Amino acid sequence: MSSLRSALELTRSLVRCPSVSGDHAAQAAIQHLVADYAAGGAVRVTQSGRGEAPWTLLETGEDPPGSVLFACHTDTVPLGEPSRWLRDPVSGEIDANHLHGRGSVDMKGGTVAAVHAVIAAAEAGASARLLMTSDEEIGCRGAAEAAPHLTGTPSLIVVPEATMNRVALGHRGATWLRLTAAGTAAHGSTPQRGINAIRLLVDRVITALDDLPLLTDDYLGTETANLGTVTGGTAPNIVPDTASLTLDLRTVGSNHHLLDWAAATGPEINVATELDLPAVRTPDVPDALEDYGVAPPVTYFTDASVLAGVFPHSPIVIFGPGDPTQMHAVDEHLDLASWRQSLHDFVRLTVTDHPAQDPETGQSS
Repeated sequence: MSSLRSALELTRSLVRCPSVSGDHAAQAAIQHLVADYAAGGAVRVTQSGRGEAPWTLLETGEDPPGSVLFACHTDTVPLGEPSRWLRDPVSGEIDANHLHGRGSVDMKGGTVAAVHAVIAAAEAGASARLLMTSDEEIGCRGAAEAAPHLTGTPSLIVVPEATMNRVALGHRGATWLRLTAAGTAAHGSTPQRGINAIRLLVDRVITALDDLPLLTDDYLGTETANLGTVTGGTAPNIVPDTASLTLDLRTVGSNHHLLDWAAATGPEINVATELDLPAVRTPDVPDALEDYGVAPPVTYFTDASVLAGVFPHSPIVIFGPGDPTQMHAVDEHLDLASWRQSLHDFVRLTVTDHPAQDPETGQSS
């Protein structure tokens, strides 16, 4: 049985192993640590090959495809400037109320709560699954790699991101567009002989941002647009022949209206989609989670955007320990009371609400 003490030590060990997005060896190592922790008994482990985005699937019971599926990413955002941290960001230091370090909240604490529940399910003869992915922070790449290998229709999909153990029913999608203007270079002293790509970008795109057709959903809220980067020009005395910008568009449904807007900016503007993750919206609180409070939609995207396409008939929630304001923050720290509660909650989901079935009759025992 996974004890509270051993689960806490595993969480500390994971925090002590930096696993920044893009470092696939480090993320695979995190997945191996968790798989080794669950090894033995009735937990079955499937791991991807040596691909660009590693993933690991843990399964137990007679009907894992129809059971609860936890989806946890093993990458973190970078530390930033370590000198700004009050504690070593990879120490896994604990005090009376918190576990400190990068990834403690996002989302190594939630990952350990999930594997704790899978082990409990194995010991009870119940079914459960845990999918560990990579590179979620930079586009859910590991989930996309794992998608073709996932089967069945989970009764519930839980993404244990930080919600202070309240149930979030979804989040907006993310569409990242790169718009590039093509101009004509000329000497800076004779700008009339060229076509200024930066001016094109300003006139055709940036000034049109105020007219974006942003939609609203009664739960997810209103779509947003962020002008994230602008690049152009090589020297003050050259008319720039190319300039580009990136837009981070957070969507509440189909993004077709935004793609149409981008296409209408003109023939001189090339539009490329760099990320396309759909919105996630579960209409009602699943029966197994009725006792928990409903949280607002989370503001970020998760692997749920990929899994919703794989399992269109399964309810998906974001439900996990920790304060969401700690995600990506300097001095990130996990509230241990909420983490201990999540261990209890996840075991309830896998064992109490999904008891073992008799393999002969398919009935709960």
